[in-house]
Amino acid sequence: MARKSKISTTTNPDLTLSSLCEAYLASLLERGQSEGTIFSYRMELATARAELGADTKVADLTAERIAEFNVCTRVMRKKTGKLKAEPSFLKTRRTLRLCLAFGEQSGLIAKSPVDARKDALPGATDDEQATPTESTPKRRGRKQALVLEVPQPEAEAAADVAEAMFTAPETAA
Repeated sequence: MARKSKISTTTNPDLTLSSLCEAYLASLLERGQSEGTIFSYRMELATARAELGADTKVADLTAERIAEFNVCTRVMRKKTGKLKAEPSFLKTRRTLRLCLAFGEQSGLIAKSPVDARKDALPGATDDEQATPTESTPKRRGRKQALVLEVPQPEAEAAADVAEAMFTAPETAA
């Protein structure tokens, strides 16, 4: 026998980001997720609420605004100004994406503003979006994973500075 969904199928155009986040976290609790997971997701969603505005209507969020959020300083850098590790900023992005997908799937919002290409960049064409490459494989145990190279102005500038710092100046012979 199929289970009935307890979630309303009516969309709410006045739903705020904060309300959606709390509904998502409550759904995680109902599904039996651990307190640690819920705490961790709550912290990531607090970042989204702080950057996008807790009282922002979800209906007003656009794919471009989410893409800007994905590369903003609050997501990409620590409080000290150093770049965050890749798993850290990817988790922040993923948590917001999952929350918005939950809203769409549960009928709380008509459509998630998140682009199917998970980390689309603002103003980039389809050719400039994240593309898999085999040039920089990372080792994970015995298996190799493809790494997505996403062009990011901040990361490229940081790489140029790092390269300049560690490259010995050429001396005339």
